Amino acid sequence: MTPTFVATSRCECQASLSAQLTEQRFVVSGSALLLGKRELAPAHSIFPEREVFDIGWLCPFCGRNTLRTFAASALPRVGRPAA
Repeated sequence: MTPTFVATSRCECQASLSAQLTEQRFVVSGSALLLGKRELAPAHSIFPEREVFDIGWLCPFCGRNTLRTFAASALPRVGRPAA
């Protein structure tokens, strides 16, 4: 699966969380960046079929479960649209 969209947010510890999403808004991969160090951050989408949906991350730096709400129409597209 090729990522189509990217969602980003900040954790309470100030790590930058990101999730690569498919066209259907399922998470392909998640990561966190803090002070120049990048780690994998398990992530999943909740109710991705809705226009407004949630993404949950497990921050590898502080251990928090971080939940953020996103509007599908506001997600930036990465790469070219799937043909």
